[in-house]
Amino acid sequence: MPDSPGILNFHCLPYKRIELICDGYIFQLFKKKVIRQACEYFKCRGMRFAVKKTDFSRMIRWDTGLVALFAVFGLVGSLSGQPEIKLPEYFGPPLELPLQLSGNFGELRSNHFHAGLDLRTGGVEGKKVFAAADGYVARILVSAYGYGKALYIQHPNGYMTVYAHLQRFNTAIEQYVRQEQYKRESFEVDLYPEPGMLRVKKGEVIALSGNTGGSAGPHLHFEIRDQGSERAINPMAFGYEVPDSKPPEFLQCMVYELDEDFLEIQRRILPVRRVSPSVYRLEKDTVSIPVLAGLGVETVDYKDGSGFKFGVYTLSLYVDGELIYKFSADAVRFDETRYLNAHIDYDYRVNSGRNVHQLFVLPGNRLDVYTAVVNRGLISLTPDSVVRVQIVASDISGNVSELAFWARGVSETINAQPQQRRGYFGFNDEIVIKDDHFVFLAESGTFYRPVRVNFSVKPLEPESLSAQVHFRDESVPFHKFATLRMKVNGSHPNASKFVLVNTVGNKRNVVTGTLEGDWYTAKIRSFGKYWVEADLKVPTIVPQNIPAGGNMRHQALVRFRISDDLSGIKSYRMEINGQWVLAEFDGKTGLLYHIFETPPAGRKMEIKVKVTDGVGNIGEYRTEIIR
Repeated sequence: MPDSPGILNFHCLPYKRIELICDGYIFQLFKKKVIRQACEYFKCRGMRFAVKKTDFSRMIRWDTGLVALFAVFGLVGSLSGQPEIKLPEYFGPPLELPLQLSGNFGELRSNHFHAGLDLRTGGVEGKKVFAAADGYVARILVSAYGYGKALYIQHPNGYMTVYAHLQRFNTAIEQYVRQEQYKRESFEVDLYPEPGMLRVKKGEVIALSGNTGGSAGPHLHFEIRDQGSERAINPMAFGYEVPDSKPPEFLQCMVYELDEDFLEIQRRILPVRRVSPSVYRLEKDTVSIPVLAGLGVETVDYKDGSGFKFGVYTLSLYVDGELIYKFSADAVRFDETRYLNAHIDYDYRVNSGRNVHQLFVLPGNRLDVYTAVVNRGLISLTPDSVVRVQIVASDISGNVSELAFWARGVSETINAQPQQRRGYFGFNDEIVIKDDHFVFLAESGTFYRPVRVNFSVKPLEPESLSAQVHFRDESVPFHKFATLRMKVNGSHPNASKFVLVNTVGNKRNVVTGTLEGDWYTAKIRSFGKYWVEADLKVPTIVPQNIPAGGNMRHQALVRFRISDDLSGIKSYRMEINGQWVLAEFDGKTGLLYHIFETPPAGRKMEIKVKVTDGVGNIGEYRTEIIR
């Protein structure tokens, strides 16, 4: 095929090698992983490319959206005695430390897939964080929750890198952020500097690693995004490597008996046994399964020299050699990530705390992480027919494990009886349930499969503001918010302080809403128990390091613990001598602190802290110190 500008050519070489030629670079590739890196490297530069192999009778062309070119060739291993030629890497290391992971891309988290890599920092804060490539700072986030302090860097190739849970930014960025914080009189800011205002070079120190926001320990959360920052890409596809020779492990297998509407009739756990490091079998070589069934597996992966548990990269299901389902953790869109609750066995997670990948796709699951699906991944058998089932798990380093068994269809499948189906709503139905004490409204697409809304009502008591409604199916996941309207009892002198309280098991959640007449309306995203309360308590403010007498000449900061027991903290403010000062808040510890900006001079200072909760209750604390 003749060369042409912007086209990447692959030529087949002896010994099943592939030669890749573009812009003066010549690479000889042997491994799947390196071919994937090659595709990503040239895709970064916005180039179209074509593929040619001598035993292919047709030309195959992709646009820049496809990364998984290596799957076409199925190459395994490398040519003995031949060195692997490494690609120049567009993105460099984001940390001064060797790459060690505590979390990988695509892990199953609460309500979302993990969108990046969690990079270890030796259990401490303050490690240098580098810009992975040239670019400019497109966004700066400072929050007491979530990503904490985070940087978003836009690169010329269209990708964006994200660095989260930072301790502090470099001098130029820190000065810009502080200026904006004082302008807004707010610690928490979400800033979008003008493009090119804060330029960075590859390898430049942009921040120090930390533990801010929702971080459970010091580390750097690192992401690579595309599509206008709305899609996270697996960073390991860009040439990052972690020593890994360990294949994924299968912990257990599930069989789900389903009906044609994906109503689960029963679930059965099949224990697995390992017969070699990468081969797993069931306790029985042949198992009976319903004639219409779905499968699920619990898996875990480890890396060399690490005790951390990781998620798998791909899961494939074969029936008699035919691929009917494949999950790949290549990328995930942020507007789709909550569909994780349709991907996993959500009920099992709620009740056991364990994650099971369902190897079938529920009707309400819109995830774009499945590269092969036949019959939504369901196994359909005739009575007494026998098929060979193979489940293959892989990590991104190419380590593969297999769980295989024979499955026999059973004729005595339990079918859902008509009375069992009564009261179910289709997953695409709009749901309206009215009662004297409440109204429940859910729009189409709120649930992933047909759902029955079971509820009971505990009647009003004289001192109560509302009845207590218990939606009993607490392990049914919501995708969208539903609306709940609760009838409120009697007069409403504290109507502005009303909240909707929800308990699921031992967890309590509180949401605020609006009162219209005698009905309090709020948005909810789970079943459980609901009732209306009035939040009349002000937030609590407790000094942590102010000594008796207030002498703080030897203190570098002043620190308070703030909390609210119902509607939660909405805002906070600290003043010294009547002027707003920058006070940082850590949402996970409740600590609010100000680092003094001037040296001690033995002066009196009046410190005032004001905290407002979700319904407007205000707590205040005043004191004088000497510094």
